[in-house]
Amino acid sequence: MEENFLLNTPTAQYLYQEHAEKLPVIDYHNHLNIQELSANRQYKNPAQLWVLNDPYKHRAMRICGVEENRITGQADAFEKFSAWMSVLPRLAGNPLYDWSVMEMKRVFGTELKPGITDAKLLWEEINAKLSKPEYSAFALLERFHVEYAAPCALITEDISPFRYFQKLAPSLRGDTIVNITKECIDSLGEMTQTNIETREDFFAALETRLTAFEEAGCRFSDHALDDDFVYYPDDGKNSGRFLELRQGKELQGEEKSRLASEILRFLAGEYAKKGWTMQLHIGARRYTSSRLRAMAGPAGGFAGIGSCCDIKNLTRMLDDFEKGRYGLPRTILFTLNPADNAAMSALSGSYSQDGVAGKIQQGPAWWWCDHLYGMREVFENISAFGVLSVFVGMTTDSRSILSFVRHEYFRRALCGWLGEKVHRGDLTAGREVLGKMVEDICYYNAKRRL
Repeated sequence: MEENFLLNTPTAQYLYQEHAEKLPVIDYHNHLNIQELSANRQYKNPAQLWVLNDPYKHRAMRICGVEENRITGQADAFEKFSAWMSVLPRLAGNPLYDWSVMEMKRVFGTELKPGITDAKLLWEEINAKLSKPEYSAFALLERFHVEYAAPCALITEDISPFRYFQKLAPSLRGDTIVNITKECIDSLGEMTQTNIETREDFFAALETRLTAFEEAGCRFSDHALDDDFVYYPDDGKNSGRFLELRQGKELQGEEKSRLASEILRFLAGEYAKKGWTMQLHIGARRYTSSRLRAMAGPAGGFAGIGSCCDIKNLTRMLDDFEKGRYGLPRTILFTLNPADNAAMSALSGSYSQDGVAGKIQQGPAWWWCDHLYGMREVFENISAFGVLSVFVGMTTDSRSILSFVRHEYFRRALCGWLGEKVHRGDLTAGREVLGKMVEDICYYNAKRRL
């Protein structure tokens, strides 16, 4: 990995080396396994650390024709590792190629050369290091200079491990609350030791759990507004809908969406009251291949990009949140469809609040857009339709602990993009202004939300 990777101008090199490179990492949304972190897991082999829990890699392996047995099936760890290594040289141009080279360099000091590096020799080299304390889960966080990481946790999950780790806090994953089931209500009742019969009982139990999350350091929530999401204003009938659900009736279609909208309104108010940031991940098409879903599970790496966002639907919802008792929480809009970038960036000026910078804003390039091309598109759109200096910056949204290297990739991409604009004369701001902007985007804007 060359020292000036993605840094093609003197300004880019200056901004990265003097302002971005040494900043700590704040990762406000990821899917790391808190049990592994709390146990300070010592990884047994390279596949366990690098391949087995990374759907990005699994997707690329499928595209290249690797059989599922060597991805998520019964093949042994070395065979899965070897399958990944055989695919990697074919991924030039895909961000996985660069991320993988960076991961091996930053974590193990290994100059990975896809197609040349022998899989067996790399396996043995990494294996010799993994048993050492400096390669445990928490040591890896230290290696990436992680100051704060927020793994997702469901409302009914045990979050007690978070209380013992200053660098970790839960990020509330709200999908099981909004898409509520009788089973989730029962679990919530057991956890809060309450009898949940009515909508009001349910909201009271949620308040109890939200307080527990807050005490564990939670400052962010997350909701998926998938391709078929529809928002409905309150029609006064949601208490009845909740009672039907509680009694075992499965709500369908509009009835289900209306109750989900009611729950979202309540949660948005609670987030605003607590000063949390609400993240809305918009536009995933999660149901594609039933066959792959059955084999690899719902997060297996086969989701697609959905239709363009229904902006009328989204803005009606945000407006209702803003009218609520506690107002609209600070909100980050992640869009999976690149066609929505301009619309999301423009919304940053639609719900502004006195004294609050970046009240609502587009999030970083997300999921299938999390690469150099996607990042540059987001930079361009936020810069043109919003205010780039208040951008909250990068988060990994990943299940792999090695994915923290993507913060470096993001910082290089940002500094490279700014440097090129300066070189072309498109950007006339001086180095002092740009340096502060880079520091805010890469670290301080996220830190101010803690």
